[in-house]
Amino acid sequence: MRPALAATAAAQDWMFTRAQALRAGYTEREIKALTRPDGQWATVRVGVYCVRSRVDGLGHRGRWLLKDMAAVISSRRPATMSHDSAARVLRIDTLDPPVPGSHLTLLGKHGSRTNSGLTRHRDALPLCVELVDGVVCTSYARTAIDVARWHGYLHGLVAVDSVRRIGVPVADLEAELERMTHHPRIATARAAVRDSTSGAESVLETLGRELVESLGIGDVDTQFAVRIADGRTVWLDIRVGCHFFECEGKVKLTPVDEGGVATTSPQDVAWKQQGRRVEVCAEGFGISQIRWTDCFGQARDRARVRLLREYAVSETRFGRAPTAEQLAFAAAHPRRRPSRLWVPGLDAAA
Repeated sequence: MRPALAATAAAQDWMFTRAQALRAGYTEREIKALTRPDGQWATVRVGVYCVRSRVDGLGHRGRWLLKDMAAVISSRRPATMSHDSAARVLRIDTLDPPVPGSHLTLLGKHGSRTNSGLTRHRDALPLCVELVDGVVCTSYARTAIDVARWHGYLHGLVAVDSVRRIGVPVADLEAELERMTHHPRIATARAAVRDSTSGAESVLETLGRELVESLGIGDVDTQFAVRIADGRTVWLDIRVGCHFFECEGKVKLTPVDEGGVATTSPQDVAWKQQGRRVEVCAEGFGISQIRWTDCFGQARDRARVRLLREYAVSETRFGRAPTAEQLAFAAAHPRRRPSRLWVPGLDAAA
């Protein structure tokens, strides 16, 4: 790469536009040769290229981040990454959208326009933003709310649960909703914030909670603490009355080096889970399992029938509520997870 273009590309994560290459002295013929399938440059977006060595080996998220950055670089007006693009930068958990794409928000009257996999949103309000590794994107709260407005309630619920799990106070979400009172589909985002919790530790737990709430069997609690026979405290994902709903995903059986959370063999993990269920049930509770496939389509309908039957058995055996001692123990032992965000304490200096 010639020095004039290398200086520009290095400042843009080794991406550059066709116009920048031409200004650096490359001809149209050279650009065409360099962007062939076996060329030194990879086409990230129409008119935006990247050094191929930078692209090779990237996973799904990494490639979409390049597309997002390319959208910013090629924008003729100042733009901020938002919606799905901001969620990728901020590592907010989301459901896969029906149509994947990049999103930018620009200053202007309300409206959105999609072209070639890029949606440009306009907003007359000043944006709350985050700076992550040199990338400017909408804030955690604004991003989750935008995901809800753009993709719908369930997508929004997953995103809002995720930012609350990260450490975003619900007050930040409510403040953003107040600012965006007149934005399109804000009622959907408001519902997602109202129904959210910081107690969902994964996307599956959010989906499982929504599934349990759809049963209409009572108030739903998350991360309920139980003391078992050997004196240990364990936390259960979802509770209604004396029945727990545990969300069992493959990630618990997958080793850490393969993207999961298991530090022992799948057999050991499964054996410990089975023992844990036995010990919890011995304290006067029933347990159901919820898997990913239970949350969608016809499998969801079958799961609802099964879960209702299993809950009814627990209600008959153990009653409609834990004992006063069990409730007091759970209240005294809330599940605590370290926050990814710095949140000022009450004793912070003014």
